[in-house]
Amino acid sequence: MLVPENLTKKWIITGIVSGLLVSFIYPALMFISFPQAVQTVLIMIFGPLLAFSSAGLYFFISLHKKTISASAALVSNIIAGILITTMLLVQVAIRSSHPEEISDTSNWIWTSLNRVHLGLDASWDVYIALGTLLFALSMFNHPKLGKIISISGLLISVALIILNAISFPVPPSNAGLFDLGPIVGLWYFIITLMIIFRLKWVDEKLKSYRD
Repeated sequence: MLVPENLTKKWIITGIVSGLLVSFIYPALMFISFPQAVQTVLIMIFGPLLAFSSAGLYFFISLHKKTISASAALVSNIIAGILITTMLLVQVAIRSSHPEEISDTSNWIWTSLNRVHLGLDASWDVYIALGTLLFALSMFNHPKLGKIISISGLLISVALIILNAISFPVPPSNAGLFDLGPIVGLWYFIITLMIIFRLKWVDEKLKSYRD
């Protein structure tokens, strides 16, 4: 991705702000019962913010070395953002239209509709796991991220894929397995904080490119 140097830091800053917002919205949607209008707005902005935060991470990693894995990770996380927005909006729409009294036939139809968002949920997990794995791989030799954060990301993403494969189409948390979603979110939050404390390094790298 070719971007003028003066936009690189702006993308990184955008990624930081978006990452912090994502780190708030994700657990808020999981654990707080919002009015439907508020919930819908948060869902609508979550996917784009995930994409922007991933773009910022891509540019931060690419300051050291441009890799195919980082580029593919960005694409994967953008798709993940689209899928989770779709999944959550479908989920809200289905729940808001649930009839109070349903027959056996309509119950079957309702159960089938409910499986739609379960499939989207699994798809979201696949793409966020793939994006996390590829980002973690591209961080392995990064001087400001390094091997510990890289290896932890690799392990988390592989575990996420395995758990979803075992429990499909039911989410791991509903199948008595461990829900790694919050762990993935925490991993990205830690990286966002690491980038904040390494903005001086960003300035030095950009200055070295100009000199």
